[in-house]
Amino acid sequence: MFDIIRRIGAITRLIQIESNQYFKDQRLNNNLFIYIIRVVEQPGMFLGELADSMQIDRTTSFRTVKKLTEMGYLRLANDQDNLKIKRVYPTKRGERIYPELHAFEQRKSDQLLADLSPAEREQLNQLLNKLKV
Repeated sequence: MFDIIRRIGAITRLIQIESNQYFKDQRLNNNLFIYIIRVVEQPGMFLGELADSMQIDRTTSFRTVKKLTEMGYLRLANDQDNLKIKRVYPTKRGERIYPELHAFEQRKSDQLLADLSPAEREQLNQLLNKLKV
């Protein structure tokens, strides 16, 4: 059974290596691009929500958002009802680069799933959703 987890890990590492190289010039390696994708697709998430959606600890997520804010891709805003909550929004720069980030994600997805039928893709999705994380 370790073969399944090892295979998932190998796929993850290969994608990470390729994305690090692909986004190196924009300084969006080390999965920084994923944050931009999530925030553009769901603007206004609070920091904890963003971390939880990515399965990343909140401290690491906060540092990464801070870095992307300094780089001009994201911005933080206080919640209107609770000033202790910071919400994350894309900047114009983040919105401009989103199509390229999304296209990379789509190409990798298409490449990985190319040999699966639509039914097999659905089955894989259902099985992965059953995993305890």
